[in-house]
Amino acid sequence: MQRKKFIILSITFTTNNTFYSITDLKGNVVFWSSCGVKKQKGTKKMSTILVPNVLTIIKDNITYLGYKYIYIKVKGFSKNKKLTIKCLRQLFSNIILIHEKTFFPHNGCKNSKIKRL
Repeated sequence: MQRKKFIILSITFTTNNTFYSITDLKGNVVFWSSCGVKKQKGTKKMSTILVPNVLTIIKDNITYLGYKYIYIKVKGFSKNKKLTIKCLRQLFSNIILIHEKTFFPHNGCKNSKIKRL
């Protein structure tokens, strides 16, 4: 497999948005997108209808750029994480690896007290 055919798709889930960035193996950003690109604001950006639409935009750009093999990094918590991975498996047949990078604390620091008014 040639190096020019590999691409890294990084997906970052935040509380209000989902960011997608496509980089080559050197780390240079080739293309990026988010759920806000589809002109949605607020909690509508986290709707389940928006996820397949944004992923088709990303698929079109990857095929236009001529990349074949995809390495996927997933980071963060969201209710749409399983749906996103399911849609990625349906859209792309040449996924090499899906890497989960979410940091999950195992009873780490104590939470701060709730302020009473």
